[in-house]
This record gives sequence, structure tokens and C-alpha cells, in this order.
Amino acid sequence: MPLIEVKLYDTRVTDDSVPKIVEALTDALAASSGASKEHIWVIVEGVSPKNWGVAGKVSG
Repeated sequence: MPLIEVKLYDTRVTDDSVPKIVEALTDALAASSGASKEHIWVIVEGVSPKNWGVAGKVSG
């Protein structure tokens, strides 16, 4: 069971974006790995910018 975990700013995790993200990532992994789409799992998680850091600094 291939599993893709995606973490984004919570503002990017919407009812419109999640299905598009899941479909695109599933298609890409199936095409690149040969895994069956039925076996690919995708988890999309929203994270508050105040809990996200880049280069030693908090983003939000």
C-alpha cells in the first residue's frame, strides 16, 4: 500500500483543493511506480502557519 502524506498551510486545505490534490498525486504515483490506483492512499493535512518553520524561523 503506497502512502503519500502531504502537509500544507491549513488555508490551502479546502473542500475544493483536497480532491484535486488526491487525484493528481494518485495519478502521478501510479504512472511513475506502476502501483495500482486502488492501492494508493493519500493523506492531506492542514497545518497552521504558526506551527510551520523554514530556515530556523516560524513562518506565521
